[in-house]
Amino acid sequence: MSRQLFLLGGSAAFDVTADKFVAAAGGRHARIALLLQGGRDGKRVPDDVRAWQARGASRYDVIVPDDAGRLNVDDVAAKLRSATGIFIGGGDTATYRRLYATEPVRALLRECYARGIPLAGCSAGAHIVPQVCTFAPGESAAGARDAEGLGLVSDLLVSAPFTPEHTLPHLLDAMAQARVRRAWGIEEGACVVLENETFARVLGRAAHEIVMTDFGNRLYHLLEHPIP
Repeated sequence: MSRQLFLLGGSAAFDVTADKFVAAAGGRHARIALLLQGGRDGKRVPDDVRAWQARGASRYDVIVPDDAGRLNVDDVAAKLRSATGIFIGGGDTATYRRLYATEPVRALLRECYARGIPLAGCSAGAHIVPQVCTFAPGESAAGARDAEGLGLVSDLLVSAPFTPEHTLPHLLDAMAQARVRRAWGIEEGACVVLENETFARVLGRAAHEIVMTDFGNRLYHLLEHPIP
């Protein structure tokens, strides 16, 4: 049984990801669980739904917290049991981590992924996928660079969207602090696809694979995919 992860740099990657994601979720028979952060802007259904609908996937269930920021766990469990694909939206990483990378919802998502349900995360949604979740500067109230994530893949950090000029120094600091050797910096219009927790391909624009060889001295290799 194949497990697939789609890590999107941002909303510009919706369309380039939709073909592969919808196909993995069952094509016209797909039923996608869409996990959002809530709040005034966080309940708006993003443009990716239109991309799914254009490919024949019209059924989706929105999972969103109430006005007090709480999830109905029974409702979440029922929607996830029916899902053939899971998409975690973008927004504030700390909010997504609190909602979806802590128990009991964390265990529900891990069970779905272990059963082979394809899972996608966009920006903040991609950040919470690994064992260690990274925060952009200012995203964590406590000033932390990282915290426990969903744990669907280990020894990996994600930075999305990513630009080498502005985002790389913070990502290297997070890698050194967490002692995580590998990271993906994913540009706004790119999607990194992992199959069975192993890199498979990049869709759309460029993504940057960073491998740290010396934590103390911040020595690393950076490879752009696809290779220009």
